[in-house]
Amino acid sequence: MKQGKLLVAALLFCGLTMAQTARLTMEDAMVKNRTTLAPATLRQLQFIYGTDDYVYLGKQNDEDCWMKGNFAAKAELPFLTLAQLNEKLRSAAVDTLTRMPMIQFNQGLEWILYTGTSKIALNPKTGQVRSLIGKEEFDKENVEESSNGYVAYLDNYNLFVSKDGARQQVTTDGSKDIVYASSVHRDEFGITKGIFWSNNGNLLAFYRMDQSMVTDYPIIDWTQRPAKAVEIKYPMAGDASHHVTLGVYNTTTRKVTWINTGLPAEQYLTNIAWSPDDRFIYIAVLNRGQDHMKLNQYDAASGAFVKTLFEETDPKYVEPLVPMLFVKNNPAMFVWQSNRDGWNHLYLYDTAGTMIRQLTSGPWEVTEVKGFDAKGQNIYYTSTAVSPLSRNLYSVAIKTATSKSLTNGDQVHIGQVSNSGRFVLDSYSDVSDPRTIRLIDTKTGKSKNIFQAPNPIAGFATGSVSIFPITGADNTTLYCRLFKPVDFDSTKQYPVIVYWYG
Repeated sequence: MKQGKLLVAALLFCGLTMAQTARLTMEDAMVKNRTTLAPATLRQLQFIYGTDDYVYLGKQNDEDCWMKGNFAAKAELPFLTLAQLNEKLRSAAVDTLTRMPMIQFNQGLEWILYTGTSKIALNPKTGQVRSLIGKEEFDKENVEESSNGYVAYLDNYNLFVSKDGARQQVTTDGSKDIVYASSVHRDEFGITKGIFWSNNGNLLAFYRMDQSMVTDYPIIDWTQRPAKAVEIKYPMAGDASHHVTLGVYNTTTRKVTWINTGLPAEQYLTNIAWSPDDRFIYIAVLNRGQDHMKLNQYDAASGAFVKTLFEETDPKYVEPLVPMLFVKNNPAMFVWQSNRDGWNHLYLYDTAGTMIRQLTSGPWEVTEVKGFDAKGQNIYYTSTAVSPLSRNLYSVAIKTATSKSLTNGDQVHIGQVSNSGRFVLDSYSDVSDPRTIRLIDTKTGKSKNIFQAPNPIAGFATGSVSIFPITGADNTTLYCRLFKPVDFDSTKQYPVIVYWYG
């Protein structure tokens, strides 16, 4: 009996040792790194709109269940089960679901549900349900709903708008050459879409791109076997480029007004923004040489040019990437992002085009703006102020341009700010920490951890990794990662794979 116990102990020790020295395979490194070997996280983590409570999709009794917590709570509690959600849907005479859908609790007083075949809004207090994107529109191209119940989408190259089953055809000449309501200008200058609903949801701004004059360019479609050559429209340097215009469709009059952006036709219309009262449209108009930008204001009803707020020039290039952001509770002010001093920073302007003050400055980049606090007194942003390798969250006061650090360190921090601005959900990682999530009180600076991901490759033998700088020929600092093999021996020579991303 004693020998048997010793044998079992020896086998367990042997198995544990082998598990800790297992080598990563190519499948582990290239495929499982996104599945079974990916760092764990809190699924769909978000704040509940109008509160400082957070929720995420967890488990209760082995079933999906939304869990809720806050800074003061000692423990997270169940917030919403599938049975409770289906009860609300049944009460509204809506089909029930067999699995928990993706839900956005942070977009407004309504919960936004993605059922897989539709998008609906559920008011948890009244129990009312309304359709945002119905089954007929869900599988169309470039689908986007407005705040007033309209849905815009592409069907056979043309733009349509529907509401409550009534369909309006906006364009009739769409084709491979005449492209509507889509991303234009080769997805440059921050352009990711071609549909821009007004704030009240009754007016629709959309791109029209005429690329009939652009020569065809062959690319290879490797998804087919054998591979197939596909012709696309690609404006080569010096050759004819596409012509883009912006239309505004009025859902009441069912008429299109074209914005008078003028000549030359070969210019870039970027960073589309509506004024808070929906009277005006703002466009960052960039010349084809990309060294001169005008931020222009246009009348949305007539399409007429109103004025140029300001211009930016650069001997190399100007690259407007983000539309103007109107200050919360102050429609006469907006924040503009610009690289005019060599770094991407925030500038406060009034709608007359006068710069009030520069909000951020320094030899570092603002990488993302998160939004305002409840009163619109502070704006939150992510930057590289600590290091080009890190991302940290900050707030800056609109009136004084005084910045405050909300996170700090060499990690990459991904932050969510509550509507009040009082709390931040901070998810961060680095080369030794797969993921930590904490809740930060921005007023006191205190925080509490709500999740720590285990190391998914703890059972594998791995080499060391180091990050270090080298200096380029023009004295630019370049950062490198060096992965050493398992059981690295400095007296030996090893083959090296160099991966360069330019």
